[in-house]
Amino acid sequence: MGNASYKNPEILKKIENYCSYQERCKKEIIEKLFTLNLDQSELDDVINHLINNDYINEERFALAFAQGRFRIKKWGKIKIILELKKRAIDVNLINKAINQITDSDYIGTFDKLSLKKYKSLTGSKDSKKRKFISFLSYRGWEYDLIIRKVNDLF
Repeated sequence: MGNASYKNPEILKKIENYCSYQERCKKEIIEKLFTLNLDQSELDDVINHLINNDYINEERFALAFAQGRFRIKKWGKIKIILELKKRAIDVNLINKAINQITDSDYIGTFDKLSLKKYKSLTGSKDSKKRKFISFLSYRGWEYDLIIRKVNDLF
């Protein structure tokens, strides 16, 4: 590695710990490094060190991000894709991450989430429909899935 390791070993350790705590994308690391006032060559040295030592792995990040947001937060593919794009993840990695979600898991999660939401709704039929559509759209579920479910439930 370049001279960053000699100038700032404590920064390197701090960033390694930051990366070890949870999967991070390169964009998040760069944003974190900007707060530490490194010059461009130091920043490049640190990023190269992190990539070469597998602290940053965009594919691993994309796969973990997509799985976590889908399984834990019950996000649909649209929102997961948008959030990965915001993090400057390569489109091929985004596709790989999305494709790891099986159709049966996806539809099963959608069905459970939509039914749970449906049961919790109050108000008039129109108000319930609006809340239902808004809730699922915000979470990135596809409009055709939502409308099909609206037609089934309402």
